[in-house]
Amino acid sequence: MKKDYFAPIIVLMVICLVVSGALAVSNSITEPIIAKAAAERADSARKSILPNATGFELLDIENFRSDGSISKRITDVYRSTNNVGYIFMITTSGYGGEIKLICGIDPSGKIINTTTLSQTETQGLGTPVFAEAHAGQYKGKDKNGAEGISAISGATISSNAFKNGILDALAAFEIVRAR
Repeated sequence: MKKDYFAPIIVLMVICLVVSGALAVSNSITEPIIAKAAAERADSARKSILPNATGFELLDIENFRSDGSISKRITDVYRSTNNVGYIFMITTSGYGGEIKLICGIDPSGKIINTTTLSQTETQGLGTPVFAEAHAGQYKGKDKNGAEGISAISGATISSNAFKNGILDALAAFEIVRAR
């Protein structure tokens, strides 16, 4: 009776341990490969924004956050190693959720390019904000020029989220450049 009761439990425990071990080994093998691929994608995205950059240096923005001068929307800041500009990684909230953007700014404070890494806005309604027709308006603009860009009718929350993220990047640029 006891054997019939405990045998299935022991067999299931052994199976769980073997499967857990296999998953741990699989994870330890694939984790560095996944991290390397993610780093390459991020570097590729930065190079697409600042194509003339020879490399990027990650700045420690926590030094700038201590006085609250850089918005929490700015997650990372990179400076090109050959001084052609800065890259700002931005996470903002739109109507449909989190929006991740990249903004490149040249040394004079003008936007070189922006791109959307991810977004969950309503298809067809909020997504035109990320199309070149709207997002492309920011190219070549400084803070004053970017403030004048209008929201898309029917997608004002998404448009304003995009715009506020870009304006935060421009404000952060002024702080990072000054130090």
